Amino acid sequence: MIAHTTTPSTTRPFTTTEQELRQRAQQQLIQKRLNAHTLEEQGQKAFRRALRSTEQPPLLPTPALPARPAPPLPASREQILPASLEAAMDRIRHPRPGTPAAWAVDAVERTRPIIEAHVKRRDARHNALMVYRALAQAAYGLIQVRAQQHAHTTTYTFFTVLDLLPVVTGLSSDQCERATRRLQDLGLIHKTSGALPTQTGGKRQYRGGTWVPTTFLNAEGQKVTTQACAGTWVAVLLRPAPGITARVISHELPPCPRDLTTDRKKGRTAWQRLQEAKSEVRESFLLTGDEFNITPLLQWSLPENNQKSLGTVDSRTSIFKDAQTPQELLWSLSRVASTHPHHRREAVQEGAARLVQLLDDEGWEQHYYRVLWRATEAEFRGCPAYAQLAAALQRTLISKAELGLSRPGAWLTHQLRECGWMDNVYHVKSA
Repeated sequence: MIAHTTTPSTTRPFTTTEQELRQRAQQQLIQKRLNAHTLEEQGQKAFRRALRSTEQPPLLPTPALPARPAPPLPASREQILPASLEAAMDRIRHPRPGTPAAWAVDAVERTRPIIEAHVKRRDARHNALMVYRALAQAAYGLIQVRAQQHAHTTTYTFFTVLDLLPVVTGLSSDQCERATRRLQDLGLIHKTSGALPTQTGGKRQYRGGTWVPTTFLNAEGQKVTTQACAGTWVAVLLRPAPGITARVISHELPPCPRDLTTDRKKGRTAWQRLQEAKSEVRESFLLTGDEFNITPLLQWSLPENNQKSLGTVDSRTSIFKDAQTPQELLWSLSRVASTHPHHRREAVQEGAARLVQLLDDEGWEQHYYRVLWRATEAEFRGCPAYAQLAAALQRTLISKAELGLSRPGAWLTHQLRECGWMDNVYHVKSA
């Protein structure tokens, strides 16, 4: 047998040079880790500062996909509307605060629970809300022109021709008739001619109220004088409450304000206006959240000189004419996208000129013109560019008042670049 013997291995100690190299490598590793930790802390602090200074969300946030499909919900407005209309609903232009259109929207929201509880069909509910909103805006328009208090008015009565509702709302005559009948059954409006029915020669005729004598030509070409309805008195319930319904008090009504014979000679009839509405070319379109042109409903309730600013929306007139304060001007900028394409360039140029005047920034008109034009193009791509532009302009106005900026245009560009507006809107090439 062969015996194996093991000898203990001896470990060679580090030399002085090797010991120094080892210590230097350890120090470099520790220093690298310290530097990485310091840079990470500085980056987190810079991110927090940027997050605090930019209160605006990203321009186009991408919604996170749900991990699992959501359970089916009852039918709501989002499910009722097709996907093609949801993008349009997101771009609703709300009426300017303090106007009859804005008061009418508030009145619609007060009456919406009543209509939704009693009208089951969606299309009938939409028509009823549309007709009620037009009548409420007409009532508030009269309240504003006559310098009355809108906040304390519960019911308002005025004279109109309901046959003109299709011109105002865009609905058909049958839809408007059914909607007014439903609203009257719910007590939200009350319509009457104020006349008394009488039996004459076996025929039922009306006397008084809005039934006035007028002359017609019969089949033989002879002039025949008969009674005809010149219009309707409508009471609109603006603030619903339990036990309160709209009611026209006949004995308090003034004489009929319409001369039907003169209107027929001049062609100011509802039938003529309906024919003109069918054949005319619309220069502008009404957005869902904007205001109605209620002038046809109130043309017999007000003098002609007071019928020019009752909610007409037309691209041939200035969209900034009512902007008296910086906030109203910023609100009006979003309406550039709703102007007719033939007049959009003039609207953008006028908006740029108004911004130069607002910010007192001479020499930057071309810059503001490009900003508004790119924002308008982005709106048609479905990007809410005007909302962020208005927020940046508001911050620029505040900074100008507090810091006395000499170049507000440069500061506005800085604000837009910080929130990502320049990359997502300004620098995007139009298709």
